[in-house]
Amino acid sequence: MSHRSPDNAARATGQMVVPAYFHPATHPREWEWLALHPARIRLVVLNLANGPGSQLDGACLPALERVRAAGIAVCGYVDTNYGRRPAAEAIADLRGHLDWYQVDGVFFDRAATGAGQVAHYAGLTGRARDAGARLIALNHGAYPVEAYADHADLLGTFEGSWSSYVELSVPRWVRSRPAGQFFHLLYSVPAPSLTDAWWLAGRRHAGSAYVTDRDGDNPWDGLPAGEIAATARLGRDGTGGMNGARWHPGGGQRPGGAFPRPSCCSS
Repeated sequence: MSHRSPDNAARATGQMVVPAYFHPATHPREWEWLALHPARIRLVVLNLANGPGSQLDGACLPALERVRAAGIAVCGYVDTNYGRRPAAEAIADLRGHLDWYQVDGVFFDRAATGAGQVAHYAGLTGRARDAGARLIALNHGAYPVEAYADHADLLGTFEGSWSSYVELSVPRWVRSRPAGQFFHLLYSVPAPSLTDAWWLAGRRHAGSAYVTDRDGDNPWDGLPAGEIAATARLGRDGTGGMNGARWHPGGGQRPGGAFPRPSCCSS
């Protein structure tokens, strides 16, 4: 098969959920890219120190202001340790994000998947909304039981490598929910397979995704290399010129029909 470029690949499915585990002061170019591409981004996850840190980090504020001014939702990272972390500690982290960085919501990471923890997360998400979170994401990293979908706006139902993603099975209940409620996070994707990864995310009913060729202990420590390079070729808005029309999600479609099925993958 012929492969499309990574920038076109992103347009084969929904928007990006960006795990921005890189500091705005050390990665200003990446944060500038985020602010310039609001139509492509569902949300950005702010993670400064596996949470908000112990005090306000003023170096983050200019970049966050630009991202917010572009209309991009920002969620603060909060670890839940698969339900073992006390809810009070998790909510304290959320309050730090809200007070210092005026985030829109919360990204609860390492969320449990089993039925036995649903009540814990129901309470946690309720407290988060009471604290002021307008957008709640539970990042399970795998498919949970369906009951979690009643308590969050977004569910992260895959986090892993491309080699694992190729063989992923999707539970039947997922397709009874809107695709916009699900996102997938993929790393170690070979450059020739970036387009296939985006296509497959759409086929697997994930309305949002993040696809990167980065790997290692933290594959989320920078944007995919191809994204910034492609933007530099196309123009700052990623459409071929400085003032061109921005991309809007196509739900797996392009003008003239659907993208062809990749030869590598099953749906």
